[in-house]
Amino acid sequence: MKKKIDTRKIKILKLIVEEYIKTGDITWSKSLLKKYELWVSSATVRSDMAFLEKMWLIFQPYNSAGRLPTTRWIRVFVDYLMEHMPQVFIEAEQDLTKKIDKNKIDDTLYLLVSRLTKITWEITFACVPSEQTSYYLGLSNFIQKNIISLWDEVYNVIKVLENKYNFIDLLKDLEISNKVSVFIWEENIIPDLESCAMVVKKINLEWKEGYLWILWSLKMDYAFNIGALKNIL
Repeated sequence: MKKKIDTRKIKILKLIVEEYIKTGDITWSKSLLKKYELWVSSATVRSDMAFLEKMWLIFQPYNSAGRLPTTRWIRVFVDYLMEHMPQVFIEAEQDLTKKIDKNKIDDTLYLLVSRLTKITWEITFACVPSEQTSYYLGLSNFIQKNIISLWDEVYNVIKVLENKYNFIDLLKDLEISNKVSVFIWEENIIPDLESCAMVVKKINLEWKEGYLWILWSLKMDYAFNIGALKNIL
């Protein structure tokens, strides 16, 4: 008989992943009780965490520690957001593509990237492979936030962006449509980005096909970034 996850455990799961996205820190039962109105004992929360750990939705990085979400649970959380999240309202020209002519693709890609970087504060990238044209911004933001805790990841991201044409070729191998897609951890086919999350969609600038994406560590703000990418163009 399959074990069911009740409403309280679902709430605890949601809080653990939200805490991780906000802070990147381990979540303890006492910290949940202190910050949120769960109306149960610390022992009950610990018991729920143990249950969720057995289902491989959270894990304990070391003995006597709190819990972190697994990539399996982050994937479930993201899939839920993709289906149920409200639209994120941002100022963006919905008819932007109508204003583009052949000589302004570079300007448009830069505009898209600069807008996304400004509102998400993360690495954003846009390209049109047939034109061998691409732009990225936000690398300094990534370094500033992650230089100490994620040095290896910072180095790998820089390496990928520096070899942009190889990166564009790899993008073509991913199943990307006009709808927003999210690739998490080992779902990335790009080896150097396996520890990151990527939110991406295909764009059409009149007659040219391209890609627009946001790259960050696993603790990115998925809800906002998915909404931003949906609505920017």
